[in-house]
Amino acid sequence: MRLLLTEMRRALHRRLVWVLIGLATGLSIVGGAIAFIDSADGLSPAQLRGDELHPASMTSWWMPGNGDGWISACAFFLAIGGMIGGASVAGAEWRAGTVGTVLTWEPRRARLLTARMGAAGILAALIATLLQLVSLALLLPAVLVNGTTAGADGGWWLGLAAAVVRSSLLTALAAVLALSIANIGRNTAAALTAITGWLLVGEGLIRGLKPSWARHLLAENLGTVLTWAPLDHDLAGHTPSRALATLLAYTAIPVIAAIAIFRRRDLVG
Repeated sequence: MRLLLTEMRRALHRRLVWVLIGLATGLSIVGGAIAFIDSADGLSPAQLRGDELHPASMTSWWMPGNGDGWISACAFFLAIGGMIGGASVAGAEWRAGTVGTVLTWEPRRARLLTARMGAAGILAALIATLLQLVSLALLLPAVLVNGTTAGADGGWWLGLAAAVVRSSLLTALAAVLALSIANIGRNTAAALTAITGWLLVGEGLIRGLKPSWARHLLAENLGTVLTWAPLDHDLAGHTPSRALATLLAYTAIPVIAAIAIFRRRDLVG
């Protein structure tokens, strides 16, 4: 636990982490201001009915079953931020050449890297949760002054809370995945290039050549977990629980590989 807390403090001392938090907060402020100004003249009948989404309509924050709404947009940017932050935690250590110094204090390599991954995942989830709450709080003036809370019953609030938790979980997985790959490549850019390249190119090719394999792709499973509903009912077995298990398995592969390589890596060479 002491090592885990130490790694969390070290991660929070990285300037890039606070730059990402500040950027996310600034975007939330801008989004809240735009929502208030855009709804100053009132919502249209379609927006009041929920046929068209608008942040000033509270139920537009999260649409159960299809993933539309404010939280989905937040989840996308948070995952990117978690990926960048997680990769920088490992990449910056290698670039600064302080890995050997840290190992003189904690020579058990597997224990050190595991604690670092755990710290990155926990911090990513906590920061993502706080940022989502801040973002939603900044939308409240538009809702209370110009919008509507119609339809925001107890069931909807539970669904919103669950969506926030799932978004935070996905951010944590993105951070751990990026940290693992960055530790293998000893570079922040290696992780970011590998993940974005796979999502944009690799999965695009598989999706086009083998549509039946879509249920196994990272993007489809991310969307299924976030919405907690199948994205395509024609893909048998693409259930939310199976999608979550798939994501955990995909994350475990680079984690195990990173630990195994780190244990045997020649730091002097």
